[in-house]
Order: sequence, then structure tokens, then C-alpha cells
Amino acid sequence: MTTTSRLVRFYLFGDVLVVLLSLFQGGDWLLNTQMAFVCSLLITLASFRSYHTFVERRVDAGLIPDDKFDRYYEDDKEDDDDEQESVAPSVAKVGFKQSFQNLALSYKSALSLYRILSYGVLFLAVLFLIRHDTLDAVAFFVGLSVVPLSSFLSVLFVKKGFE
Repeated sequence: MTTTSRLVRFYLFGDVLVVLLSLFQGGDWLLNTQMAFVCSLLITLASFRSYHTFVERRVDAGLIPDDKFDRYYEDDKEDDDDEQESVAPSVAKVGFKQSFQNLALSYKSALSLYRILSYGVLFLAVLFLIRHDTLDAVAFFVGLSVVPLSSFLSVLFVKKGFE
């Protein structure tokens, strides 16, 4: 199963749990949680798309060699102990200067049109809820937390072998 479909399953499962919680809470919980969930999902998808485009452009320009990724895929096939030993020295070699250069090069993906628009949708959703006097901050934050928590839990379940 692909990573994307697995994540979508976790997102939808988390959203179903939040919908059930909203039905018990009553009031404006359902509206707040669902608007926040959709905004959070839009932001996540926009981030994935912008960073995917960023990496593709760097690979096409030859700034990221293809064999570097092949080495990481080969490491995944080895034992976990060997993988931890080979990753630790490479992480230590990355210095502050290189990290800052990577950050400076990735500003285009951080400020992509999709991400800005998705944050704009979030802003408009909050304004809409405030304007109609239906904003419930706790419910909104619960809805916002579904996507990050589902992503985190999907990583934990995949590591433990639950698929």
C-alpha cells in the first residue's frame, strides 16, 4: 500500500472519530472541527506538493544526485542495527552552515502559492466562524490536530508492523 493512501486512511479514520466526538459535544463542534480539519488537510497537501516540486527541480538540475537516494533505499533493506550505524555518522557531518544553506534554498517551497492560499483559507475560516459567532477554540484546535496526530500515529503503526 502506498504511503499516500495509508495516510489518507489514517486522516479519514481520525476525522470519523472527531465527528463522533462532535456529535456528543453538540453545539457548533461539528462545524468547527470539520472546517479546521479541511484547512489542516489543505495546508498539509499544499506543503507536500511544494516540497515535492522543490525536490524534483533540484534533481532535474543535478543538484541532488540520483545515486544518493539509491543508497538510502538499499539501507532500508538491511538490518535496523546496520542502518542506525550508517545514519549516525552522516547526521553528524551536516553542519550549521549546510543546514542554513538548505533553509535558504527551500524558501520558494516554504512560500509557495499553494501554501499561502491554504493558510489564507484557514484565516478566512476563522473569520467566518468569528463573524457568525460560532467559533469554539477548543473544537477548532481539535479539528486542526487530526492531520498531524494521524500522521504521527501512522508512522508509529507502520514501524510496529501494523498495516
